[in-house]
Amino acid sequence: MEKILLSFYSSSIAALLCTISLILLTLHNYSRTGPGIQKEIEKKFGYYVVFALSRLAFWLFIIFFLTSLPGSITAYALSKIIDLVNYEFVTDLIACLISTSLITSYFFLHQLLYTPGTIQLSFQYRFSRLFVIWKILSPALITGIKISLITFMSIASAMAVFFARDENNIPLAIYILGLATLYAYIYYATNTKEPAVAIAPNLGKPNVVMIGSDTLRHDRLGGSNYHRNLTPNIDKLSANGLRLFKCITPVARTAPSIASLFTGLWPHHHKIRDNYPSLADCKLPQQSLIDILNEHGYLTASISDWCGADFAKISFNFKEISVAEDQWNIKLLLRQGPSLIRNVLSLFTNNALGKRFLPEFYYLAGVPLTRSLGRECRQLIARSAKNAEPFFINLFTSATHVPFNSEYPYYNLFTPKDYKGESRFIMTRLASAEEIIKKQEKSSEYFDIPQIINLYDSCVKQFDDEVGKIIDYIEKSGLLDNTIVIIYSDHGADFFETGCWGQGNTLVGDDPSGRIPIVIKGPGVPIGVNFEPTTRSIDVMPTLLDLLNIPIPTNLDGVNLIPYVKAQKSPELFAFQETGIWLGKIPGLHPEQILYPNIVELLDIPDKKSGTLVVNEKHYPTVIRAKSRSIQNEKWKLIYIATYKAPVYQLYDLENDPYLDVIESHSEVFAELKKLLDSHIESDPLFKSHD
Repeated sequence: MEKILLSFYSSSIAALLCTISLILLTLHNYSRTGPGIQKEIEKKFGYYVVFALSRLAFWLFIIFFLTSLPGSITAYALSKIIDLVNYEFVTDLIACLISTSLITSYFFLHQLLYTPGTIQLSFQYRFSRLFVIWKILSPALITGIKISLITFMSIASAMAVFFARDENNIPLAIYILGLATLYAYIYYATNTKEPAVAIAPNLGKPNVVMIGSDTLRHDRLGGSNYHRNLTPNIDKLSANGLRLFKCITPVARTAPSIASLFTGLWPHHHKIRDNYPSLADCKLPQQSLIDILNEHGYLTASISDWCGADFAKISFNFKEISVAEDQWNIKLLLRQGPSLIRNVLSLFTNNALGKRFLPEFYYLAGVPLTRSLGRECRQLIARSAKNAEPFFINLFTSATHVPFNSEYPYYNLFTPKDYKGESRFIMTRLASAEEIIKKQEKSSEYFDIPQIINLYDSCVKQFDDEVGKIIDYIEKSGLLDNTIVIIYSDHGADFFETGCWGQGNTLVGDDPSGRIPIVIKGPGVPIGVNFEPTTRSIDVMPTLLDLLNIPIPTNLDGVNLIPYVKAQKSPELFAFQETGIWLGKIPGLHPEQILYPNIVELLDIPDKKSGTLVVNEKHYPTVIRAKSRSIQNEKWKLIYIATYKAPVYQLYDLENDPYLDVIESHSEVFAELKKLLDSHIESDPLFKSHD
């Protein structure tokens, strides 16, 4: 028993030393994730900072304790075969610290090879200093290190058990075997396998699988004259189904965009106008697509990472939900802690145990989970296929979202081998809202745009490959002929086509951030149709309901596109858009455009118990009034820009010169579109009430 206590004591002291050292290193340079808020508001959560740091300290201690115990066992075994080694506290403590250092170093090297951008997200030093180490890494080397560590620990444990039995110290032998069992369980629990193919029964109702990627540009799909072939799997679906070639989202921001997609309503009808909706606004005013499918016997489920928290926050009412906690919540942001602690804990949490015990690190913003989410989707399909009910599964991933962080080997696909800039793995310096504001105020000369595009295309390629794996699994399960597959996005991205980067900041010309890819394939879907007329994301819900032979509610803003697609006739729709909340002084804004307050003044936390960040009530009228708005069809786009004087209008010919304002030479077109746009704006009850 004395040796067991020594092992526990030495490992505990080693874990405590590591934890205290890490906490002290971070206290003098404390920083959290997320946007800034007023100091007096943040001070009210001082108690939560103490709780968050205590919680982080606890988990750091647990991890360091578990990584130090193998050193203690090894020290005991070595003391039996090397006369110079005595199994005492100092020797044991040194062995524990060495063990923690070796195991942590392995996890660091593993992440440096497979997701180096994840380290860079919270790295406070020049990341290029790690290039020398990164260059020598390979999957074979990482596997070799892992096998060496496991082999050494196994041999040391076996020897320790042998010597314990030789001493007739049965409790010590049981203790060592218990630890070996614990580590075997941890290894098993953190290595998730692909599901076996599940042959599904032939059901009458079609299943639905929606696969979305945040910030996926429409022009990366085949048929858009892009110079890289990035989406062969999505293109195959498109060739055997329907592609809405010019589908417009009403707001190029995640929360309002998916709210429109899943309700068929304009934003001023479903009331979610930005990424900071209040808890009251998250209660949708009428049934969503998911509510209707629930009523018709569907198993509805949603899977996502940090970018898809709105699927739980907004009352879509999925029966099963596996998404991140609301990212715009001060309590979550505080729990993620300082950057150095984020770096350390993220090394150990990208697995099933991390998702269960430290989900705020598993779902850390900017961390790619494309493979994990794809596997989780296939597992859910396997489980759902065995049931006697049709299923609707929504997978939404941040695969193509800034900072464009992809996994090995994708981040190497398009980046030149001799590239040595800071954007080698991700678009850099986007760890806080303040850094994003500073970058969004910069012109294109400030950025390494070719490399950023290389990173983005790598992300698109990884997303397409994951789509291919999901489709392949559906086909092998015998579900493909009875499953409607939809590829979608919430919005695209600007790479300075409109004068700035990001999305939803301006509506200038043929804004690529407002146009989304929509591909639909399955029973009842016309085959091989590239539908070019203007459509809207609000049309997806009624179109899908028609394909499922479910009555379409009469109070939707969207229309069923199937009759028009079959007839190859334009529905002659007008797409309306509005901007989201931009950060900082975006390049390309009108000189007299109404501006928001800075983000610190703009955001508030009215419900201290929930900690949800929302737009300050006193500034909300400005948010609504400051929005640019637009109307467009196949040829023309008219933009309304709110200024401190009278509105300014710009007109673009989308067919001939999509970024040249031609309002002076097409007065009749302007007058016709202005009447329609003004009518749409005036139908916004918030716009009228704040006039």
